[in-house]
Amino acid sequence: MSNNELNTEDKIFEAAKNVFLLYGYHGTTLQQIATIAGVNTAAIHYYFRSKENIYALVLKNNLSLLSEFLNTKEYWPNHEFKSSFFRAINKNINIAHNVWFIVNEIKVNNLLITELIKTDEEINGLINSIFNNSPNLKIMKRLITCQLTEIINQDLKNNLMHKCE
Repeated sequence: MSNNELNTEDKIFEAAKNVFLLYGYHGTTLQQIATIAGVNTAAIHYYFRSKENIYALVLKNNLSLLSEFLNTKEYWPNHEFKSSFFRAINKNINIAHNVWFIVNEIKVNNLLITELIKTDEEINGLINSIFNNSPNLKIMKRLITCQLTEIINQDLKNNLMHKCE
């Protein structure tokens, strides 16, 4: 579905997912979301009431995607974990970014996340199902390691290019 086919609420939500993923809760403003969605901030308040509400929905969405990914057994046959892991990443390229977002937000916005866990049963359930499962934690560790390796390799490549200029 293209951006033109989305209704206003969906445009705002899609913009919020992207902005929160890039900047986190504290680095995101409603104006940034509004600009990307092509609406004014009043529209965000109309549909979502507050930054906290739209953030909770984005967090819930990311947790749901991660939970679904981790629980898709076709990706994790025990005898060939490494190849299955990379096949899964290639099919779900954004999942590494979701893991990074979730882990970072839990670390940086601990008070807000704790409050959401207390007040939102769905977020509470998703976090418990993801983080109280040792195999899930191992998979997430590999996802983060892959992403860090990618960042380091890109940084090294950029530094080498600058030295050659």
